[in-house]
Amino acid sequence: MSEEIHLQTFGDLVRYGYNLAGWCRPCGRHEDIDLTKLPADRGYVSARFRCKTCGGLVGVTLSQIATSGDNSAYHAALDKWRKPQ
Repeated sequence: MSEEIHLQTFGDLVRYGYNLAGWCRPCGRHEDIDLTKLPADRGYVSARFRCKTCGGLVGVTLSQIATSGDNSAYHAALDKWRKPQ
């Protein structure tokens, strides 16, 4: 049986291997959001992001990070967050 998880904060997303990708409708910019640079205890559901290029409001999508392939740099950052401090 699978363990139930609760995704409420940016830290939870990192801990359980999720990714947020942002896209800007006005200018079409698309980029992954670096969750390790955001406050771990901040809720992500109501978070708002602005485009670095045009300042437009950014929409986000939530997805699980691929567990295969060469994602070593990102997985190293995830490991840092997963370790108890």
